[in-house]
Amino acid sequence: MSRTLVSAAALVVLLSACAAAPQVDVAAEEQAVRAVSSHWLELDRARDAAGIAALFADDGVAYRPHQEPVVGRAAIQEHMARGWRDEPQESESWTTDRVDVAASGDQAVERGTWSSTGASTGPDQGWYMTEYRKVGGEWQVVADMVLTTKPAPAPAAPSAPPAN
Repeated sequence: MSRTLVSAAALVVLLSACAAAPQVDVAAEEQAVRAVSSHWLELDRARDAAGIAALFADDGVAYRPHQEPVVGRAAIQEHMARGWRDEPQESESWTTDRVDVAASGDQAVERGTWSSTGASTGPDQGWYMTEYRKVGGEWQVVADMVLTTKPAPAPAAPSAPPAN
């Protein structure tokens, strides 16, 4: 009887070891996320809207100040291209302050500061937060949110009621 118990216990230990998830190298995943962010900055400087859009998940979202969210790769690509057409002298830069990678190794959040110069509205700066998801071994942007230190544009003055 004790032989059966020992065999059963050994089987449970063996199955538990087989079912255990592999250890994730969180530091290596953090560096991989930082590399994606660095590549993104290179693409931004090269004005490669298609390259930037490809960094996003199919349903990725870009949140920009004072605008509706931009959803999906095609819309993000068009948004980027339009921005460079409208503001050809604008140049952006950012610095990653922190990257938090989930213990599972399949989600990460990057936080940092950004700045821009050359826009017709003048220089700007603020903070950003980017959420990543690992899909098929590649980090993809799920959501990118930018906050500015500039106040929102003043609302248009209400129009006068029509004269009777």
